Amino acid sequence: MNIEKVGSLEPDKIAKSILPADNPTRLILGVVIASLVLGTVTGYILSTKKSGSAVSPLLVTTAKNAQSDTRTFKDFAQGIIKAKPQSTTGEYTEGTHTLERTGAVPVALTSSVVDLSKYEGKKVKVYGETQKALKEGWLLDVGKVEEIK
Repeated sequence: MNIEKVGSLEPDKIAKSILPADNPTRLILGVVIASLVLGTVTGYILSTKKSGSAVSPLLVTTAKNAQSDTRTFKDFAQGIIKAKPQSTTGEYTEGTHTLERTGAVPVALTSSVVDLSKYEGKKVKVYGETQKALKEGWLLDVGKVEEIK
């Protein structure tokens, strides 16, 4: 048995070329034309397909705003909203309003979603997210306000 003869196999016997080396642009042109034809046929079929609704049920979502978000705004308190007096000494204050509660500590309120000035002097139930307070006992970022009659 001759080992040298086994290692010197000719490349033509192991693998054959898929496209002829003389004209590779012919294959590329064929792929482009086939893609265009198949894309056009697929688009036509999908455009004429009848369905129950024009919009896919997976794309239909309900409008969600901060007022209806119950997962984020899970903390709540009830009382009368009062505007916080402006500090004349430049001292740091937390919140823009306070929620006065009978028999409980007042809650400092802030909100970038709800205009709390519309509810000043009214009895309300506020929903929000508790924030870390430096001076106040409780700081609530309000996301939803319900007026109590």
